[in-house]
Amino acid sequence: MNAPITHSAIFSLPALEAAALDPALAGFLAQAAAQGNPPLETLPVPVARQIYRDMANALALPAPDIGTVAEITIPGPAGALRLRVYQPQQCVPEELLPVLLFIHGGGFVIGDLDTHDKVCRTLCAQTNRLVLALDYRLAPEHPFPAAPDDAEAALRWLLGNAATLGGDPDTIALAGDSAGAQLAFVAVRRVKAPQVRALGLIYPVAQHNDEPSASYLENCEGKFLTDGVMRWFIACYLGDPATAVSHPDYALLKSADFAHMPPTWVGTMGHDPLRDEGQALALKLAQAGVAVTHRHYPSAIHACIHFTAVSPVGLEVMTDLGQWLKV
Repeated sequence: MNAPITHSAIFSLPALEAAALDPALAGFLAQAAAQGNPPLETLPVPVARQIYRDMANALALPAPDIGTVAEITIPGPAGALRLRVYQPQQCVPEELLPVLLFIHGGGFVIGDLDTHDKVCRTLCAQTNRLVLALDYRLAPEHPFPAAPDDAEAALRWLLGNAATLGGDPDTIALAGDSAGAQLAFVAVRRVKAPQVRALGLIYPVAQHNDEPSASYLENCEGKFLTDGVMRWFIACYLGDPATAVSHPDYALLKSADFAHMPPTWVGTMGHDPLRDEGQALALKLAQAGVAVTHRHYPSAIHACIHFTAVSPVGLEVMTDLGQWLKV
């Protein structure tokens, strides 16, 4: 049985704008609950991964048209890593494109290139950037720190090889959602490259542990990302949480190494257990002198970028990030 959740005031934050849950998302959540499917965390890992893949495909709008899509492999810390490369339609021959390395979410356990294919196509169309999606190693087969090691390796490879793909090695951005946002953050912080000009974080995992925030207590049941799923993700990723829960490559808020970070966009959702973590991360970055744009979506839930056929708020999140990356 899961340990009871008790409040611990680990965040002291200004209140974010509050709003009722988006009616379309509320209806979707009610319908999903009525189906009575077993909790994701009770299923075999391959089954959970396929459910996530099917959901992302079924509940998102058709992706916009872009140019070519191809896959390549690059050297990684434990073997080859796959990158899916998205080329925008509007590009000038012989002109290097700005680059976006996107790192998918899924709790370090269930995401992949296909769960976020429509997301990457959307960002490619909106930003007119060369988008590269990373297929990093997943837990529980490859626990922490395999994923951040792969993210770091991909960024270092990109800095030296972007031009071979038609990308500008001096105009690189990273972005990710949820667990992928954490991995993007860690890669940028580890590498400390001035060529990385921007970082986009969609509902990041910043410091989830056994001392939950107010937003976790408010939203961890019935709003897609549940307490049970979060505990399962963390157990798969960290094994014994005591060994890594305070590590700065997991508990981002416990790091003091923020000042060199590039301009950063942070998106938080009003009905997300991770809302307060994201807000606290945005505040800590700003206090370290980083140029931060914090966008809050008070009616949204975690994973809303996959639910664009259900509600327009997920597309709004991606559009806002895409427009910010174009500036």
